[in-house]
Amino acid sequence: MLLLEAGPREDAMSDGQLVQPIKIARAYEQLAALLRERITSGDLREGDRLPSETALAKQAGVSRSTVREALRILEQGGLVERASPRIMVVSDRSDDPSFRELRRELRRHNVTFHHLHEALMTIDPEVTRFAAIRADKGQLHSLHELIEAQERHIGHLAEWSRLDVEFHAAMAEMSANPALIVAREPISQLLLPALYRFMDTREMAEHATNYHRRILAEIEVRDPDTAAAVMRRHLNDWRTAWEKRGLDLHQEILDLSYTGAPEPNTVVSPHEEEERWASSSSPRRSPVSSTPSVTRGL
Repeated sequence: MLLLEAGPREDAMSDGQLVQPIKIARAYEQLAALLRERITSGDLREGDRLPSETALAKQAGVSRSTVREALRILEQGGLVERASPRIMVVSDRSDDPSFRELRRELRRHNVTFHHLHEALMTIDPEVTRFAAIRADKGQLHSLHELIEAQERHIGHLAEWSRLDVEFHAAMAEMSANPALIVAREPISQLLLPALYRFMDTREMAEHATNYHRRILAEIEVRDPDTAAAVMRRHLNDWRTAWEKRGLDLHQEILDLSYTGAPEPNTVVSPHEEEERWASSSSPRRSPVSSTPSVTRGL
């Protein structure tokens, strides 16, 4: 479902080309993305043992060499590690001091969705403005590839959500401001659980991806004011959709976690996969839940 307000600019065909070449993900990339979804969404937790290469190959309908390549990608990304030459387990992120510190601060300050949205509204439009001024051709090409990856994973919402976080983090990198890059990084870690809690339809993912295309188009024509305005509208639409769904603006980020009960050590193929999302059984509200809602900027 493409919405006109977030559609491509009219000059998109100025080069005479209606569409870009379609890229089909390789089998090992699809399997790596599927396994990454299971890990980042909480289906597979720290220390869980992955099925054997043979079992994974059978479940996913691919060769063992495809499985090995997918596992190599995940291992390089720090998501899995070898407990022995033949046993792969999910890495324990709690060993990362920065991860432990983030969770401690979230708990101590009762950080809520409202706080997260407010922080995004403060940082991301200005980051986008700088990106429109400073981004180089290589960064623009990388952003195109990132959006194309999101479009390929419209039907795999956990992987789409991870790519969404990468998109906004990439905008910070394009600002070429080290202080903003450092300030934005913790917010990227906060975004993922909120996205898992919320993004549960293909239409929502398409709508957000369409915004990303529009933002990139404004950056490419070096229009910082419009780029920032589109980013602001994108963020406000996210908040509005959250409210329309009846979700609590003042629910703590630590409670926005996946709480499904999947069958252990199983991976379904992309054709069999169904996204399962569940809210926390008893979400906590921040003591500052009486904070008034932020008025939409656009």
